[in-house]
Amino acid sequence: MHIVMTGATSGFGANAAARLAAAGHRLTIGARRPEAVDAAWEARALPLDLDDFASVDLFADALAAGPAIDALVLNAGLQTATLETTAAGHERTFAVNQLAHFRLLHRLLPHLAPGARVILTGSGTHDPAEKTPVTPPAHARAEWLAFPDRDPTLPKSARSRAFRAYSSSKLANIMTAREVARRRPDLSAMSFDPGYVPWTGLARASGTILSTLASLILPLLMKSDRKSSVELSGQYLAELAADPAYAAAQGDYWSVRTPALVRIAPSELARDDAACATLWDDCEALLGLAKA
Repeated sequence: MHIVMTGATSGFGANAAARLAAAGHRLTIGARRPEAVDAAWEARALPLDLDDFASVDLFADALAAGPAIDALVLNAGLQTATLETTAAGHERTFAVNQLAHFRLLHRLLPHLAPGARVILTGSGTHDPAEKTPVTPPAHARAEWLAFPDRDPTLPKSARSRAFRAYSSSKLANIMTAREVARRRPDLSAMSFDPGYVPWTGLARASGTILSTLASLILPLLMKSDRKSSVELSGQYLAELAADPAYAAAQGDYWSVRTPALVRIAPSELARDDAACATLWDDCEALLGLAKA
């Protein structure tokens, strides 16, 4: 299989990539620092900066000129300590986690092989019913998430705003996977909740001290079955990308419930078909993309 990945240079994404390479799959990896891709994988490593839509387009152009894609694994993620803004003017967490990946997916849809898999990494934080320590989403309105100053529901504290930006971006990823399944039933679309995996570098933007504290303290606040490891979540992400057992997924949400990987229902909002369609249309409009 030709597998294209983001988020494959660290954490469980790197573990998944190593497993896929060892199994003989051909990898193309987009990374801010292509030199960070393990040379032992013999992967094609290309520059990709998800903070920069022009970089996303160049990466997509390079892929469009190559072989068809059998699996597109959109795994890279960002979590910040406070709200930040990209050069394009969007809230950074939503821009990197959702808009950049949506743009890449949108550009690559014509270049996916028949029956190709599309996997977006979500998070259990997207569901208020999970009662995680992270502030849950209040909505999935792309305009408000991209421009929080327009959002009348914005939390008051800076930390809650940043937490909700993350959980909302993961909600958007899960809803995007469901909408891919509806719009392209010829593809196998799914989302993946890796559980809480410490020491992945996800919260690196918060600084070394806070990131370390998060890896030490958050596991103590999580339900035991919601905690995972780099190895376990990497194994399951690799299986979703290549195992024949997942070839017929149609918007499924797969969650690590240690030690198992189970298909469960996402949040009530994520199951709202009309909201998923609206999110897709609104992301197209925000990014100036032609309707798919």
